[in-house]
Amino acid sequence: MKNTLLLTLLMIALSSSSTAQQNSIKLIEVSGNTTSDILQVSEPVEAYVYQSAIDLSRLEVQNKKQAFINLMLPSILIAKYEIEQKRKAVLELVNKIEELSDAEENYLNDLKKTYKCSTNTDLLSRLRTHPTSIVMAQAAIESGWGTSRFYREANNVFGVWSYSKNEARIKASEDRDGKSVYVKKYDALPKSIASYFKTIARGPYSEFRKEREKTNDVFVLISHLKVYSELREEYVKRLEQLIRYNKLDQYDSYVLKMNN
Repeated sequence: MKNTLLLTLLMIALSSSSTAQQNSIKLIEVSGNTTSDILQVSEPVEAYVYQSAIDLSRLEVQNKKQAFINLMLPSILIAKYEIEQKRKAVLELVNKIEELSDAEENYLNDLKKTYKCSTNTDLLSRLRTHPTSIVMAQAAIESGWGTSRFYREANNVFGVWSYSKNEARIKASEDRDGKSVYVKKYDALPKSIASYFKTIARGPYSEFRKEREKTNDVFVLISHLKVYSELREEYVKRLEQLIRYNKLDQYDSYVLKMNN
């Protein structure tokens, strides 16, 4: 009931915007789990939803990379779109002249709890997104271009850990410091991407969040992601090399196809 109320409130807030009324996306579920089921993408990108990860390990390197991009790009854009719509809803409430209703106040407070912040300004900052090329590069590194076990068995593109036995998860093959390690299991690829953005929004990435308030320069932003990996500066170098060599920044201008 609570989630239904929040969803209703979000939709009401969005519907008050004439732009939101004109623009929406249509999710297109893609069935199948073989590489031949991966659809080519072009701009604007259709909102394809892949319900299960597709193992790309048997493809040649270049074919694997392109298949991974075709597979991940819609999911990344869907996750970004949903966050951006939520941010627009928050902005409308924050800028509302009239006094907020109890439901609207509760909606904002619940979001602040979810994103672990206390002010509207901080919430809006955490609800920002960043260039697609950065997300794609991190996804490629963490999933081995769509070949890792976590990606294949758990739709976990970024190897996000699980700390609760009450959530869907799988056990890692190796222990860490003598203790069992688990990673989260998602039921669809877009949810893994949404979880990644939440990790960036809530984790120790304050410098990254501050920087993306000022710029969309990919190579400036990635310098603030060294805390994402134990590799630190080496991780940033790998991100830069991967983005440049594979020309991933070309996808930063891609957007989802809108139903007008």
